[in-house]
Amino acid sequence: MGEVRWSVRLLAAMAALGLVAAGCGRGSEQESGPDRTSATTAGDRSGGDASFGTLRDVCGPGNPSGSPAQGVTPTEIRIATFSDAGASFRPGLNQEMFDAAEVFAAWCNDLGGIGGRRIVVHQRDAALFNVKPEMAKACAEDFMMVGGGAVFDADGVRDRLSCLLPDIAGFVVNPEARGADLVVQPVPNALETISIGDLIWLKERFPRSLAKVAVLGGDLPATKLVADQNREAAESVGAKVVYDDRYPAAGAASWVPYAQAIKSAGAKGLIWVGEPENLSKFLRALANAGYELDWVRADPNHYDRKLIDLDPEVARNVFIRSVYFPFEQADRNPATAKYLELFERYKPGGKARAYLGLQAMSAWLLFAQAAKACGNDLTRRCVYEQAAAVDDWTGGGLHARQNPKAGEASECFMIIEATPRGFRTPDVRPNEGIFRCEPAAVYRLRGDYPKGVKLADVGRSLDDLR
Repeated sequence: MGEVRWSVRLLAAMAALGLVAAGCGRGSEQESGPDRTSATTAGDRSGGDASFGTLRDVCGPGNPSGSPAQGVTPTEIRIATFSDAGASFRPGLNQEMFDAAEVFAAWCNDLGGIGGRRIVVHQRDAALFNVKPEMAKACAEDFMMVGGGAVFDADGVRDRLSCLLPDIAGFVVNPEARGADLVVQPVPNALETISIGDLIWLKERFPRSLAKVAVLGGDLPATKLVADQNREAAESVGAKVVYDDRYPAAGAASWVPYAQAIKSAGAKGLIWVGEPENLSKFLRALANAGYELDWVRADPNHYDRKLIDLDPEVARNVFIRSVYFPFEQADRNPATAKYLELFERYKPGGKARAYLGLQAMSAWLLFAQAAKACGNDLTRRCVYEQAAAVDDWTGGGLHARQNPKAGEASECFMIIEATPRGFRTPDVRPNEGIFRCEPAAVYRLRGDYPKGVKLADVGRSLDDLR
């Protein structure tokens, strides 16, 4: 029975991997060692310019004194960064969270730290199934959590709130964590709102296709939730869903039945929830059935060369929502260029071209800004409240403007289109740089969906935070 439960959990992990990146993206996996602690020290390198895109004086020297909070000494700030890099069935999973933490800490420490206090990164490797023991370590040793995420984050959220550990998250996945207290999301993955800018754009470009739309996603609670929310969002812009189904979490043994069913339904557009590998196989089955969709709407984890390289002939008409500047346009955006430059300087072999790395960097920059505002009196409450009060955030220009204070879905979007020759960015009629931003791009969900864990659920309140 234990083996069965573990297998189910493993399948859930595989399905959740797509959800991790549903608000961002992913890169290729690399090898990773076991959970470890890294204390990044300033060596003979210079941190160079202390600016990051539009942000100025991100880090710098000072004369700190005292130990105002757990994990804070006159010389150090001890931070927990979570990831699942030690996952046995997919080594290096989300290694970019650790790499971005290393890069930021090295750069910040070379500049003098935050007000003179060096950042010490404790890499908390949840390895998918060890969230609770790693959270116990963080609760005992760290000041707060920054720039990380765990696929099964729901396993640790009650413990995190019980020990009053704030989180400026790289990502959150499950509803219990997405809507939890004491979390600030630089790029919110909201529970009650969803971005529909891409659906509005698809309606404009393919007005007739919304009369026949299909929805296809993995058959597990987390992926079903996302698919259900996407269906509701599509119907809000006038889509008529003619086919709605779920495939096995680990992928279908054959995609032919799904392709034939969508062909029989006469669907013109598809809302897909999953991973690029499975989408490529499905598109091949659809092509073999002699059928082509006007469009496939996919989440940003599909901004991945795998989607094209696995089967270039069928990698067409796939439209991917994004809020980040594409890596291909880094020479046009100082913040993206700075991000890549810092990786080249401090970790040239790291997972630089991964959107979760960009999301982690945005979290670190927000933490640094909040911590700097607190000065010498560096307490959890001060940093959390400073970060949670930010209502206009771009990570120095890494991404479209976001509102961490409200925690709502973004009004801004761009589109990345997959083609057999590579990715391109079609015209979305941008009005803020390369992004199109409008209030109509945010839809408030009406369905009965799970809620986040609150301080009151663990017998705590915000008054307890020090």
